[in-house]
Amino acid sequence: MDESNTETSIPSYRVLELTPLGEDMLYVFLYNLKRFYIDLRQRDLVGPGSLLNDFKSFRDNIDDPEIIFQFEDWVMDALKDFMREVAPNPEPGPRKALTLLEYFSAPTFAFHIINQEGNLYPVQEPYDPLLHGCMGPRTRIVDSPLNLENRHQDTCAIIGNTKIPLETKEVIVRSEFPTVPLILASELERIDDGLPDDELSDIPTKVRRIGTEDIFFFKAGFRDHGHIRELEILSKIGRQSDQFKQPFLTSKLAGLVVWNSNEPFLLGFLLHYIEGETLAKRMRKASIAEKTKWFQQTEATMRLLHGNGIVWGDAKPDNVVINLAGDAVIIDFGGGYTPDYVEPELQQTFQGDILTLENMGVKMGVIL
Repeated sequence: MDESNTETSIPSYRVLELTPLGEDMLYVFLYNLKRFYIDLRQRDLVGPGSLLNDFKSFRDNIDDPEIIFQFEDWVMDALKDFMREVAPNPEPGPRKALTLLEYFSAPTFAFHIINQEGNLYPVQEPYDPLLHGCMGPRTRIVDSPLNLENRHQDTCAIIGNTKIPLETKEVIVRSEFPTVPLILASELERIDDGLPDDELSDIPTKVRRIGTEDIFFFKAGFRDHGHIRELEILSKIGRQSDQFKQPFLTSKLAGLVVWNSNEPFLLGFLLHYIEGETLAKRMRKASIAEKTKWFQQTEATMRLLHGNGIVWGDAKPDNVVINLAGDAVIIDFGGGYTPDYVEPELQQTFQGDILTLENMGVKMGVIL
């Protein structure tokens, strides 16, 4: 389904990686749904002008948000002509629906940057997926724990016509999950809902199965987002549903998203879509009575989780959705860590959950 965009378009941008590597730096980003892999080597910037000193200053202070903005402009100014050619801003008007496969198969352009007469100059390299990687997460799905013994045999897979490196340490066993459908990434399209142009490079979250009215919330299976932990918890909730009765309210697993029908690699998973807003947003204008209700519902759900041996792991208002019925639903079991709510040594513990819930109550004004 096409989504309309009638205003003047602006570029979309998303940082995928920005990492100092000794003397050098790696900068990977998505710009208008094209992936750019930029290798910045200190030795290549030796020469006239201040480029080398500028680079060292950026690299050594890259944790400063203002420095990050300056660095991004510094690099993109050197690439602007190429980017304008291969990644132009979207045309105003109707948008073509974007599938998850298309999003995560964004073409990659690889460069290293050199000092040419005192100016930054991009030198394009042939794209090599084994060297420059790829954008989408891939976790091997095996049918039986016995298959885990062979998980390190393959170093790459063929996705379409491209050889892709595998993160072979990431493996899930299909039999350990509830009976949910495997859905191809090509069968799921993003629902824009008036998405601004500058957010078009963000990972799609609200998706529809093509040819149906089935709407889901998509979560990509990135290793550092705790997708294995979340799948294990959601699966346990699904298998033991008789033990999780009202007032238990959490997100529910709806399906697994795979790259294609030939290769058993997980891209991410689907949750039943919850219409509503986060508690973080709703609690700003809610009454004390409403906030007390939501806090009590969240506490009741968390106690049921604990009673079944499950740690929530990242309790905070951003991870609670207030649905259309006005009830508080716990989401996100990836096990992240929010310093404002819990000490590092207590993260992903029962005690940590209890303390973070108390901190939530204080911030909500329902605990004095």
